[in-house]
Order: sequence, then structure tokens, then C-alpha cells
Amino acid sequence: MSWGSDGSFWDVEGVRHTGHKGLLNSSSLIIEVGGNRGHDTVAFIKLYDPWIISYEPLVSMAKNLTEQFKTNSKVKIHPYGLGSYARNLRIEPHDYGNAGTSIFRKLSSENSSKIVQVELLDIVKVFQDIRQTKTKNGIIDLLSINCEGCEFEILPALILNNMTQYFRIIQFATHLGLVPEASCIYCQIELGLEITHQHLFHYTKLWEGWVLKNKTGN
Repeated sequence: MSWGSDGSFWDVEGVRHTGHKGLLNSSSLIIEVGGNRGHDTVAFIKLYDPWIISYEPLVSMAKNLTEQFKTNSKVKIHPYGLGSYARNLRIEPHDYGNAGTSIFRKLSSENSSKIVQVELLDIVKVFQDIRQTKTKNGIIDLLSINCEGCEFEILPALILNNMTQYFRIIQFATHLGLVPEASCIYCQIELGLEITHQHLFHYTKLWEGWVLKNKTGN
């Protein structure tokens, strides 16, 4: 399924949950980069009852997610973000429910009372550890990225380190306007993913899913 960036995606945005039927099940492992308020997590649980590791760098939101899913032993929430290298950052929660919070968004003021500290972990090291300790064959079933611009940092890192081959499905939201040369980086990401994956669904510069070539069935 493929449409342009004209807003048509939002009528069928659930495709990022339902588009994996036949590819995910109760033994699947999903990694979420950007746990947000748990909307995607809830949908994945309802559809597939998978194992989920979710990274949410805003500590307050990570605590809420931990409380929300405390009765589900298959869900693990980590109060960290992921980046191309490990670091601590000062960021400012933005928009309703912190929906627009981004590591790339400029602070409104260096002295803003809203500023919080977040910690980013090295994505390559994190995923190398997950492959070794949480999978049987080194393959992670789904990587779902919704992190207000961090896709422009972490996807190139995975591509440059030849790690995309270890993800059966990669899906991500695109957030233009936060990162310089975002459109150029987006094109490079597309070219990199085409080497190992093919389209599962594709709403250009909105949301898209890629499945590992020759891996379209259980």
C-alpha cells in the first residue's frame, strides 16, 4: 500500500498496527523507539500479544507507561531514548501530552522551567545486546520508531552499521522540519532500506513499513 504525503494516511493510520498480520504473533519481539503514551503498545498487545521493549526518554512518561503495563510481564519500559551515540540532553516537553517533544527542537529559553534531562543510549550497542540476550536467532521481529525526528539519526546509524538485516520489519514515522537537510537524509534512508527490505506499506514522509526481503510469511 502506497500513497503520497497528502494526509490520506490519517484515515487509515491503524495500518501501522494491522499491517503486520501473518508476520507477528505471541512469540514475536517488538522494539518501540518512542513509547509516548502507549497507544501503539496497546494496539500491538491486542492484536499479537507479543514481547515488547519500549524506550521512552521522558522519565515522567516512562513512569506512566510502567504503571500502565505493570500487569503485563511481556512489556518492558526503559526510561531512555536511543541515538547514534550515548549522551545526556536538556529538552523541553512540547505540545499536548508532550506529543511534539523532540531532542532536535530548540529550547524556548535556556532558563525555561519546563526543561528536563533525558538520557540517550547508543542504539547499535543496545540492539547488539538485545539480539544476543532476547532472541533465539538474532532477528528482532519489529522495530517501530515514532520519536519526533530521531529517525533521522538512528536509521542512518543502523544502515551504516549494516544492522537493518536483523529486523524483520522496520516501520517509522517521519517528522520533517526539525532536522536540517531532513529531506535529503530521508532519501538516503530510503535507499539504504531498499537494500535489505521491501515496502509493506508506504505513505511518503508520513509513516511507512518495510519487511525484510524474502521474509513475508511465518
